[in-house]
Amino acid sequence: MDRGMTLVLGGVGVRGVANIGVLQVLRERSVPIRRIVGTGLSSLIAAHFSLGGDLDMLERELVAFFTANHRYLWGMERYSGLSREELRRAAGSLSYFLRQRLFCQLNLKRLSVLPWDLVENGLGELFGDAAAADLAVPLAVSVVDVDARKERLLTGGRLTDLVKAGLSFPGLLPPAQIDGARVTSSILYCDLPLEQLGESDRPIVAVDLPGVGTTARPVSLLEILTRADELRGRAVKEHLLSRADHVVTLESLRHAPWGGYRRLSEWVRRAREEMRERVDGIPR
Repeated sequence: MDRGMTLVLGGVGVRGVANIGVLQVLRERSVPIRRIVGTGLSSLIAAHFSLGGDLDMLERELVAFFTANHRYLWGMERYSGLSREELRRAAGSLSYFLRQRLFCQLNLKRLSVLPWDLVENGLGELFGDAAAADLAVPLAVSVVDVDARKERLLTGGRLTDLVKAGLSFPGLLPPAQIDGARVTSSILYCDLPLEQLGESDRPIVAVDLPGVGTTARPVSLLEILTRADELRGRAVKEHLLSRADHVVTLESLRHAPWGGYRRLSEWVRRAREEMRERVDGIPR
């Protein structure tokens, strides 16, 4: 399909679920999409959308999943063992949380905290034996090749494999195996996967879920490392946003926490409402 835009979906952590609201609006307005590029939870949502799936149902399924499994995932409300100040930092910064709670305390001898068994059954129920060729709108999943140390866009194969590659999160889920290569989500490099797009992809429309960033003065080496990583990520995103022809920044999601699974339906609603106000400005 040559008409339509290349849609790039952003969002770190469970914030990515807000893209359900974005896609609901694009579907109801029949906005033509030539290709969707995503990573993290956005890759799962985009695959379901491209198969013509029920997005309301997917929202309910994701809310139920995170509610049932939060104690295995992140323990969002109470990061056990952290001080009050560390709790505040972890809730606001995924980088800080990964270093403090997982990498530094729990994960020194393990490749990841979570097993694939936690999500594979759900992926099988959603996608079955469907392949990328079955999608009405092509999907590209942005990953980092662990051994080659470079970013790639995956576009073929079984949907469950593609989505696993997008969900593979450093420190949380193990690298996925794709054609003999170990790959992981590129989301820690930049949550808006614009790096691999070029002139043939235009018009490129990026949906940005901005964050507030950290303003408190760092008081430890860990916080200095975290701040440096946050500044790096912000600089990378600002640079890559210049590649998009149009950016939809969902300001209503700016203060949505990366781990706020109890408010997923609210994030979806906010994204849907704001997208309805912005959709007419998107180039067709």
